[in-house]
Amino acid sequence: MLAGLLLLQAVAGPPLPPELRKRPVRSTMPCPVQTDPDGEIVVCARSTEQRLATLPEPVQPPRGDPLSFRLPGGGTGNVHAIRTQLPGASGQGAAVTLKLPFGNGKRE
Repeated sequence: MLAGLLLLQAVAGPPLPPELRKRPVRSTMPCPVQTDPDGEIVVCARSTEQRLATLPEPVQPPRGDPLSFRLPGGGTGNVHAIRTQLPGASGQGAAVTLKLPFGNGKRE
C-alpha cells in the first residue's frame, strides 16, 4: 500500500515541446475603440469559443392580494405566495403572517 501511495506522488513528465503544443486561435480583428457618452463599458472577446450567453430579463409576476383569514380569539392572518429568481436559480414558496393580540386589548 505504501508503494501505491508513492506511485501516486510521481511527477507526470516534462512538458510538450513547442512544435507539438496546440496553438491558440488568434483574433484577426483588433478590438474597436469605442467611447460611449453614457459611460457604458465595451468589452471585446473571442467570437468563437467560451462565449457567454446574454441573461434573460427577470420576469416579475403581478402581485395578487394575499388570502386573509380570522383566527379564534381575535387574531388575523394572511397567506401569500413568494417567488424569487436569481441568475441560475429560482425558488417558490408560501408565507403565512399571523397577528395575535396579547394582553387585555380590544378584540374584533
